[in-house]
Amino acid sequence: MKAVVLTSNSLRHRYFANVISENFELVGLVAEPKFDYFSFQQQKSLLVQEHFRRLERYERKYFGSYGGFPQCPLMEVAVKQINDEQVIRWIQQKNPQYVFLFGTGILNDKWLALYSDKIINLHLGLSPDYKGTATLFWPFANDDLRHLGVTIHIATGQVDAGAILGQIKPDIDIGDNYYDITNKIIRKAIDHFPRLVRAYDQAAIVPVPQKPGAHSRTYRKDQFTEEVLQKVLNKYGNGLK
Repeated sequence: MKAVVLTSNSLRHRYFANVISENFELVGLVAEPKFDYFSFQQQKSLLVQEHFRRLERYERKYFGSYGGFPQCPLMEVAVKQINDEQVIRWIQQKNPQYVFLFGTGILNDKWLALYSDKIINLHLGLSPDYKGTATLFWPFANDDLRHLGVTIHIATGQVDAGAILGQIKPDIDIGDNYYDITNKIIRKAIDHFPRLVRAYDQAAIVPVPQKPGAHSRTYRKDQFTEEVLQKVLNKYGNGLK
């Protein structure tokens, strides 16, 4: 199965690309740097700054062995360039059967028209319960870990709203803190991604349409504050007992 990956450039995204390369014929990879959504909060709060430093340390702990992208044709683009015409043409030349998406900006309608029902997205959040920004953070803020997870779904014109191929829940052990739990669920979801894609390709699973319910919530970046972060770290920052 020929596939391309559209992703970002953090260690978790490099791990994703390597897992895809190990399971599919990876014919192209586009890497777009992650937009810094929380620069304002970091400028205003030492606690938020330390939180993001800890995020980096734990990402190295869980994904550090995958420091580079796999060997394949690679296009590195700037922030918000994922929809540029030259990027789309470059991917078209690779003639992929599937486009795998994790961590880039929102794709435009041209992508969706070219690869209808063939763009599979890994969304860090349990859709439709948690959408928007920091979707692995808010279940902790709400003491709602039963709605903590990752969703693998078909990309559509509505953000994170496509039919679901599968959802991955965390494995939480005694002693795990917020940073352990979130990195473990990301790694688990990436590891399950190839299996779900193959099952979808072979019609062994039927995508389930998303139906927003009473629990559905969408969060904006300005809702992430020092006060909410302190609440999460007070309860989940030092490991579960």
